[in-house]
Amino acid sequence: MNYYQFNAEDLAADDAFKAWVCAPTPDTDTFWQAFLKDYPERYYQVQEARILVAGLQQIQQDPAQTQRAEKLWDKIETTINAPKKGWWYPLQTWKIAASVTLLLVVGWAATIYFEELNPVAENTHLATEWVEAVNDARQQMHLQLADGSQVWLEKNGKLRYQKDFSGTVREVQLTGEAFFEVAKNPKKPFIVYANGLVTKVLGTSFRIKAQADAATVTVDVKTGVVSVYAQKADASQKAAMVLLPNQKAVFQRENAALNKTLVEKPTIVLPKQEVQKFVYEDASAVAVFESLEKAYGVKVIYDEATFQNCTITISLDDEDLFQKLEVICKVLGAKYEIIETQIIISSNGC
Repeated sequence: MNYYQFNAEDLAADDAFKAWVCAPTPDTDTFWQAFLKDYPERYYQVQEARILVAGLQQIQQDPAQTQRAEKLWDKIETTINAPKKGWWYPLQTWKIAASVTLLLVVGWAATIYFEELNPVAENTHLATEWVEAVNDARQQMHLQLADGSQVWLEKNGKLRYQKDFSGTVREVQLTGEAFFEVAKNPKKPFIVYANGLVTKVLGTSFRIKAQADAATVTVDVKTGVVSVYAQKADASQKAAMVLLPNQKAVFQRENAALNKTLVEKPTIVLPKQEVQKFVYEDASAVAVFESLEKAYGVKVIYDEATFQNCTITISLDDEDLFQKLEVICKVLGAKYEIIETQIIISSNGC
């Protein structure tokens, strides 16, 4: 099944998906976790579908919703029993019934959806005590939060955070610069507010720069998957941008524009035991590009036909990614440019 093409409604109607939401098993959990790892950009469609399925289930279990449904259906039956007014009447009655059913489901699901995705929902702030940390020292300030998450707050930075994270989400407010290592908790997203930009994660590490007087806010991802969106965005978060390791979001505060690019110094994303030395002896250019792409998790685009006869003998262990690319391109007589999060390499041939 090609679930990548499914929208939230398609997923919510799929029997296998509903079985996973209602009665997950190790096998189904493994499948959907792998799906989200391969296609992180589908995260919100999956979450929306899960909420729709849960809403349907809740309607069946909630006496108040059942009572509401019965009253609406009484009205429908009254209309049905009224004198008929034309050949189109049965069709009109069916449309009314279908619309009411849809409203019940969507109304309930929308409530859950708003509470889950909108971090400022009222229930997240009930009986919550906030703590404020200000770093007036020259060195970093290390903070250990109640959920096990860690924050390294830079000089002049300020962080407000919930003391016990008792709500449905884990919220903090940042002014200045900080590096976060967030403890994983898929049931309770971790949300950072920073000068109009919202960063939402389940468990990962990333850096935010949000100086009070700066025109931009940046989010650099080190590990995991992060989603960012303007704080003024609607509750559905359709404008959310998904970031992967070595990717960066730049938020323009004046016009709320959000752009994505690579970080200044991409780091290797492979586990240490899988990292091979960047030492090439008569290696094909294509193999070199593939090794860089795999090591740094960055898409490298090039014309294979142009480079198929090109070979390289070189050692590049000490250089960062862009230094490696500079040397490689110089040897091959090529050039590279960065377009969003992709590296484009062009050449007239070796």
